[in-house]
Amino acid sequence: MNQNEYEKIFFNRAEKIGEEEIHCENCTESVVFLLRDRNHTFSIGLKTVLECLVFAIQNGDLPKLPLEWLTLVDHAYDTNFYDMEDISYYDYDAYCERKKQNLYEAL
Repeated sequence: MNQNEYEKIFFNRAEKIGEEEIHCENCTESVVFLLRDRNHTFSIGLKTVLECLVFAIQNGDLPKLPLEWLTLVDHAYDTNFYDMEDISYYDYDAYCERKKQNLYEAL
């Protein structure tokens, strides 16, 4: 691609026009975002949005995420972010707080 083609793509940003939570057994995505750029109306699934988030974290544009959060995402969306040490951190304080809460609930 030449510089002009890159600029055309770069400045043709999409905006969110809606979202929908899908409840069907045959759908591959449970959440889909509806987007529109200058020429198209299209959709993007939450799993793709999460992959974009990972890219931004790996590039240092966003802070790392708690490992616990990534584990929950992996279970909910069948991803493998848990093993990616460059995008996560172990949140020891949250772990201790949850453990303390579980002890109180057990009493």
